[in-house]
Amino acid sequence: MEQEDYLETIYNLAHEQSLVRISDVAKILKLSKPSVTQMMQRLEKEGCVVYKPYLPLQLTNKGKRIGKKVAERHKYLSEFFTILGIDHRTQEKDIHGIEHSLSEKTLKELKKVSDFLKKNRYKS
Repeated sequence: MEQEDYLETIYNLAHEQSLVRISDVAKILKLSKPSVTQMMQRLEKEGCVVYKPYLPLQLTNKGKRIGKKVAERHKYLSEFFTILGIDHRTQEKDIHGIEHSLSEKTLKELKKVSDFLKKNRYKS
């Protein structure tokens, strides 16, 4: 599991609920609480989260920026794969494999293609 996955998860959860806890992240990522705690300690040292035991997690500005970037990549890849008729389970597996290595240029072009296909009501 990459650091970006944790930041994306916290970013998304923060938009769905008022407090984000270690247990919330562990549940979504299907990891143990100690594993998530260990990563939060690392992400705090890197200036991405504010972590204090037993308190809700908070993203720093740096963490929000990274979380938002990964969430947007995920969203655009998901939209594109949905247009292509790829089932959700396969999408999630494929997206996880490419979302961290996709260049900004490729993402920009993917958005254009996706928008074009949606505008023209493409159905696979």
